[in-house]
Amino acid sequence: MSTLAHRIESLLPQTQCRECGFNGCTPYAEALAAGMATINLCPPGGETVMRELAALLHTSPLPLAQANKAAAPKALAMIDETACIGCTACIKACPVDAILGATKQMHSVIADECTGCGLCLPPCPVDCIVMQPVADAWLPRSRQLAGDAPSERAAAAAHARERYQRRNRRLARLAAERQAYLAARRTAVGNTAPTASRDDHKPKLDPAALIAQAMARAQSQQTQRSTTANRQDFQQQQLERARQQARYRNAQRDLQYGNTAEQAAALAFLRQYKAEHSNTNTEHPPEPA
Repeated sequence: MSTLAHRIESLLPQTQCRECGFNGCTPYAEALAAGMATINLCPPGGETVMRELAALLHTSPLPLAQANKAAAPKALAMIDETACIGCTACIKACPVDAILGATKQMHSVIADECTGCGLCLPPCPVDCIVMQPVADAWLPRSRQLAGDAPSERAAAAAHARERYQRRNRRLARLAAERQAYLAARRTAVGNTAPTASRDDHKPKLDPAALIAQAMARAQSQQTQRSTTANRQDFQQQQLERARQQARYRNAQRDLQYGNTAEQAAALAFLRQYKAEHSNTNTEHPPEPA
């Protein structure tokens, strides 16, 4: 990181909220130093940080890009412990390790370490996290650090940045250890020499014979599936034929013994039946007078 980017980063609140559009305070500082971002993108810093950035970069102040968020009361994450299912999704999302808990155990937010970034809300599958407004005029909290307001703000930001960097170092170390473990396993498997056993005395298999056997089994299974399908089709046809015959008999009965509505419906069915089966040898009912 350049000297200018480092000086810019020291002015940012280090909430790591990503509301500026960058993946944390450091990328935003680097973009500002490179002239690829504007000074008014940090809602947690608000007007104060925007003016400090303007003074540092010798540029004119700008209206805040998200003035409504900057003016909103500060808020810290709070977990409804009665609804928490212990999934650890919020723990993995917190950029400063401000959430305590374990798998299938209740989670809890460390209020003095929470930066109010809100990154724990989206991954929660049961929506048991809310942002609770607090009276603090600035986040992250100063942890009761002494001194005037600007120095206290800087100390709180430095503390939050250190927690963020320490978390990133831990995750990088765990990832490296995981990669080393997998590489060692692959090496161990690759270096394992085959040992002689009684299997070595078994006759060698003929690949061509194995392929022929597999093809024969596949053909047999295909034939069996085809036979089963044909049988099912035949059964469906027989069932449908029985249903047609039953409807035909019922229509004949209704035509002879039914009331006026039933006779009319039966007559319509029989005429349609006759038209559909005119090219078959099926017996048709006589055309009613």
